Parts: sequence; structure tokens; C-alpha cells
Amino acid sequence: MGNYQELIFYQKARQVVKKIDTLIKSWPRTMQAQEISRQLFRSATSVGANIAEGHGRHQGIEYIHYLVIAQGSANETEHWLHTARDCGLGGSEEINEILKLNNEVLRMITAAINTLRAKPGTKSFKEAQSEYILDSND
Repeated sequence: MGNYQELIFYQKARQVVKKIDTLIKSWPRTMQAQEISRQLFRSATSVGANIAEGHGRHQGIEYIHYLVIAQGSANETEHWLHTARDCGLGGSEEINEILKLNNEVLRMITAAINTLRAKPGTKSFKEAQSEYILDSND
């Protein structure tokens, strides 16, 4: 199955982390910037970590599970990049470049999930349905 480090989407996920690291080092030391940078760095590093962990499982259903988690972390990274821009942190051009690369990672993870799900003998993976209770007072 090869080494996870050879996977293009893993390599690109690491590029996202490097770009985010450079970006957040230039931010001011405000409470907002520190909180966003913590969340952003955490979500971005989670993408590659879950790709690596899932790849180590060498089994379709477990690998898919970790790729789905990586996909969620990439979506969260996108959210925090938009939040950073909304709060006036970093240049829009820099953030747009990272968003574009992150989106590429997302598309590649989705393609990998679809390929694994299409393989004969791979059982389908479903997340448990969640029920949410909304407070009508909001």
C-alpha cells in the first residue's frame, strides 16, 4: 500500500500547515488572533495526522473513517481561515492562497474516500445519526 508520506494529498496537507504557520507568526498578540491561530493550527495539523493514522490501518473501512475525519478537519481549517479574514488578520491574498490549497486537499480526500468505497469488499461506512435539540429561546 506504500507509505502515507508518498500520498499527494498528505503532502499538500503539510503544505497547508507550513503556510498557516508562516501566516499566524505574523499576527498580532491579541486575544482574538491567539485563539484563532490555536484553532487554525490545530485543525490544519489534524488533517495530515488523520491521513497518516488511517493509512496505517490498511483496511478500507477504518481508512475511510480516518479520511472522513481528515475531511472534517480540512473543513474546519477553511472555517478558521474565513474567520481570520473576517477579523482582519493576515492578507486576503495569503489567506486565499491557503484556502485554494486546502480546497485541493479536500477534493483529493473526497476522491480517495469515493475510490475506497467503490472497491469490492469494502463495507459502507455510516456515521450515527445525531439528534439536536434547539432552544426555542434563542
